[in-house]
Amino acid sequence: MVWAAYNKLLAKQPLLVKACTSFVGFTAGDVLAQNFVEKKDKYDYARTLRMGSFGLLIHGTTGHYFYGALDGALPGTAPVTVASKTHHHHPISPSCVPRS
Repeated sequence: MVWAAYNKLLAKQPLLVKACTSFVGFTAGDVLAQNFVEKKDKYDYARTLRMGSFGLLIHGTTGHYFYGALDGALPGTAPVTVASKTHHHHPISPSCVPRS
């Protein structure tokens, strides 16, 4: 039920939904990293805000256009096509993710 509603909203407002999804992912990832991986004594709320903002304003929006263009240039889901998309995606994506 939730998945169907998400997909319906994604079809209606793809840019907004992808930006918000990225916000949630980056925010949750930073919360988990600070609490369970780094185990810092003092929680860095500003860092979580920066990471969430990056997801909302940069990653989600640019990803929408980047993957749309990639799917347009390399349509399909055949294994060779997916491998090619992965090859074209990897050199670009990690370089734009902020470091804490």
